This record gives sequence, C-alpha cells and structure tokens, in this order.
Amino acid sequence: MGTAAPVARARRTWPQRFLITFNCILIVMCLMGASAVGYSYYRFGNIPRVSLGDFLADEPPGRPQNYLLVGSDSREFVQGGDDLDSFGDVTDAGTQKADTIVLVRVDPGTETASMVSFPRDLIVTVAGRNERDRINTALAGGPSQLIETIQLNFNLPVHHYVQVDFEGFRDLVDAIGGVELYLENPVRDRDVNGNNVSGLDIDQTGCVTLDGDTALAYVRSRHFQELVDGDWQGDLTADLGRIERQQAFIATAVRQAVSEGLTNPGKLTDLIGVAERNVAIDDQLDPRDLLKLGQRFQSIEPGTLTPLKLPTQPASFGGAENNVVVLDEDAADEILDVFRGIVPGQDVVAPSAVHARVLNGSGRTGEANAAKNDLSLAGFNMADASDAEARVARTTVRYAEGQQAKAELLAGYLEVAPVLEEDRSIRTVDVVVITGLDYAGVRSSPRPPEAAPAPPATEAPGPAPGQEVEATQPTC
Repeated sequence: MGTAAPVARARRTWPQRFLITFNCILIVMCLMGASAVGYSYYRFGNIPRVSLGDFLADEPPGRPQNYLLVGSDSREFVQGGDDLDSFGDVTDAGTQKADTIVLVRVDPGTETASMVSFPRDLIVTVAGRNERDRINTALAGGPSQLIETIQLNFNLPVHHYVQVDFEGFRDLVDAIGGVELYLENPVRDRDVNGNNVSGLDIDQTGCVTLDGDTALAYVRSRHFQELVDGDWQGDLTADLGRIERQQAFIATAVRQAVSEGLTNPGKLTDLIGVAERNVAIDDQLDPRDLLKLGQRFQSIEPGTLTPLKLPTQPASFGGAENNVVVLDEDAADEILDVFRGIVPGQDVVAPSAVHARVLNGSGRTGEANAAKNDLSLAGFNMADASDAEARVARTTVRYAEGQQAKAELLAGYLEVAPVLEEDRSIRTVDVVVITGLDYAGVRSSPRPPEAAPAPPATEAPGPAPGQEVEATQPTC
C-alpha cells in the first residue's frame, strides 16, 4: 500500500476504536421494527437527515443493500461532570472523526445481515484530499467524503448512511430496560497502575442485567479482568478480547430489543426518541422501504447477524505506538466480496448484463407480461414477452451457448427453481424463460445457495471464511 509519513495522533480520553456498532445496528433494527408495526410514521420525519443523494449507490427496495453505520466522536453533548471526565470536551477531541465505521449488508431475501468494521486507524487514500491518512479523519469532510473514501479504496457500494454519537449508547441500553448478560466470574477494569479507567466493577455472577452506564463500562474496558479461583486474571488478548465481548453484547442487545422493545409501546416510544436525539440518516432512506424490510425481519435469531473481520497488518510507517494498520489486500477480497454481492465460486454477473425473454408456457392469461415486468424490476434487461409454442409443466430457463452463468443468476430469482437447458439456437437474447404450471413468480433477491449437509455429530464444523469464532457460553 506504499509508504507515508507518520500521522499525527490526537489525544483521546475515550478508548481507542470503541465499538458504537451496537448503537447503529440497534437503531436500524428498531427503525425497521417500528415501521413493521406501523408505528410513528410521522416521527420518522423528525430524525435529522443528511443530503447524500449524489453519493449513494442506487438499488431497488427489496434487494440486498449496504448500510454505512458511523459512530461519531463528537463531544458536543458533554456539559461537564462525569461526562467531562470520561470523554473530554470539544477542545480535547478536535475536529470530528469517525470513532467506529461499520458496513452492514442487509439481505431481505435471506433475512440475514453481515457486518464488517473498518479500524479507525486503517491507512487509506482520503477522497478529495489526495493524501494518505487514517480512515476516521475522512469524516472531517462530512459523510460524503467518508462514503467516497470507502468507495475509492474498497470498491464497495454504499446505499444508506446512519450516524450516531456517544451519548446514544447509554440511552439505548436504558430504553430497552438494560441488557442481560451471563457472567461466569466477577469482572473489573484495572490498568497496570491499578486505575479503573472504564468504571467496570461487577461483583455479581450468572445472569446480570447491565444498565446504560454499566454496559458502557463493559464494552469499553481495555484492561478487562476476571476473578478466577480467587485470582484476578487479565485478558491477554487485549483488543481482540474486547471486540469479541462487544460482538457478543451486540447480538444479545439486538435480539432483546427486537423481541421485547418493539412490542412494548412505552419502550418503543423511548427507542424512537433516542433515534430522534442521537441519529442522523441519509435523505434517501424512505420509511416505506423500512416497512417492507421490517416485515422481513420480524425476529432476530442466532446467526441472523454475521460479524466478519477485515484482515489488516501493521503499517511499516508511523511507529508502533500509533497503532496504524494497512489492509491485507489479498486476504480482504473474500470478505469485501460479501458486501459487493459476489458469491464465491460463481461467475460474477449483474442482472443488468442479462438479456432475457419470457414465453408463457402455462396458458395463464397475462403471465408472460407479468413475469417480464417483475424480472425487469429485479434489474434484468427484458425483451418482448409472448406465448410459448406448447404448454409445459415445469418452468424452464434456456440459455444460449456460453451463457450458463446468466441463466443460473436469473433462475435464482424465480420462486420455484426451474429446469436449466442449453439451447444453441438462441441468438438475440442470452436467456429464454418458459413459464410452466409450477411458475410462482419472481423474488426480490436471489435464493440463497442450498445448505451443505450437516457434518456428523462427532465432527466440529469450522467457522465460515472470515467469520469470527464464537465462544460457547451459557445464555440468559
């Protein structure tokens, strides 16, 4: 990635790379759920908007979309007291930077989401400045500069933008009535000098409900210790252990918020109020789209939200004390392809590159035109529709020579898996769809690949590529 001069590091009282992912994801999920239950449509308009129409990628509702979730390190909320001790004020923080940068890909078709975090100290080329610097500094030029920086360096589309500040974390936890976690041992925070930097100090074990302040201390602790057999043992994995605790907290909090908060009018009102006070969203995010999305995500189950780790390596410049890192480009593509919509092992084809025609083989009135319109909405290039020469029972997708990948892509958008056949007589289009008696319509996104058979009970399946290994522990 080249070389660069050491990058100046502003002093921060907040621990480095504090994960505000929880705020962002929880708010997005709550907005989805609030829309899904038809609540406070008018209050959605009270959430501050950021004009980003010219910088966001365009993707029809119902298709997989990438949400850029940003935790700002702004100290504008600090009015003194404990907040001043914990965060400092605007004179300490300097120009606004992104404390956390997370890309979440939400797929309504599979009702799943994946997320990847960009380290705030990742060295990139900052868009508009034509210089190398930490990615978190791109927010100083506004959300549009950060979006352009991500597009420039990683070739990733950004469809929507959500920004949250520090203050919202405590409000969110308190709004859902706290978050219940299982703690096997008492835990605390102590640095080498015996100082409790985060304020974490929990004596209880088992299922413990953390309020906003305690939860904040838990996820921000950088000197985490557990009392095991009478001895306080530190977490030797340092930041890695902290990230794992944060990811576990996110999953627990999101499930709890959706399962409890969104069906409770009082809690739901509080959650929307937090969004109004602590969130900014892009001007293209339509509550009607969230309504449809929320209807898909009626519940949050284990495995719904997949955290992925962006591979990095220490930079050869800037000094170890600055903790700057660069992207491990060879290893990163496998992770980034998830957010580019590229399926491993398959040819990369966009619907817009597929030219297709529909023939009505079922005899049902208007079916060819309806299928043509639906496929067109899904992004395919459609020629005129007409009737087939004969009636067929099975829907069939025929493809021209060398166009199998395009046929497989289109077939994935059909509700009922069709028969695929090569037809070397096809000339003017890539694919011909013949609807059969089993035809049931077009999906808004392609079907997920069929799951592989489960391994024998004696085998332990490994993690998916790039996926963090989740520790097994009791849940509340």
